[in-house]
Amino acid sequence: MMNEYLELELVSNVGGLGGSFVAYADFSLDNFRTRFKDIEVKIDTGCSVSVIHSERLRIPKVLSQTKKLSDINANIPFLCSYGVETGGLKHDIPSTFNEKVSCEAMKFAHNISDLIIDGVKVPASTIHINYDRKSNILIGMDILSLMETHIGLSRDNGKLILLACPYGQIVDSFNEAIEKHFGLRRVY
Repeated sequence: MMNEYLELELVSNVGGLGGSFVAYADFSLDNFRTRFKDIEVKIDTGCSVSVIHSERLRIPKVLSQTKKLSDINANIPFLCSYGVETGGLKHDIPSTFNEKVSCEAMKFAHNISDLIIDGVKVPASTIHINYDRKSNILIGMDILSLMETHIGLSRDNGKLILLACPYGQIVDSFNEAIEKHFGLRRVY
């Protein structure tokens, strides 16, 4: 079922501190023949470049490593992301073949097509794939910047809500949801 906009409620962490916005996505990637469906993703405003971790796609480790070697050999552009778990320490960018093979921080740029998040078609064309980590799939600011996004405490239900609608696809129902939850009116 297609939706006109995202409306996500914060899912609290165990213990009630913090949480995340969880959604489900369908998409195709340029280096896999299959269409991925109903894949859990987390919306992460602290993530600048969206990343798919292949294990979350239920890709066997052997195939993931084959894809990584293929990307290295094809000189697919990559970024290194170390995340909060490394404490912001500076790391050397891998340059040799062996350094790249052993580096778990590399994420390779790939084309994504027909990205649908919770029924909303999102006009993203690029995403990064990490073949080594087991982390969550993160939809970051590179994709969120393609959408008008509002996050706040809902006047309607008292929950923290994320509303997002792709630019160029803004509909009256999205505007009504902004007014309902946040008491805001969009100015055109």
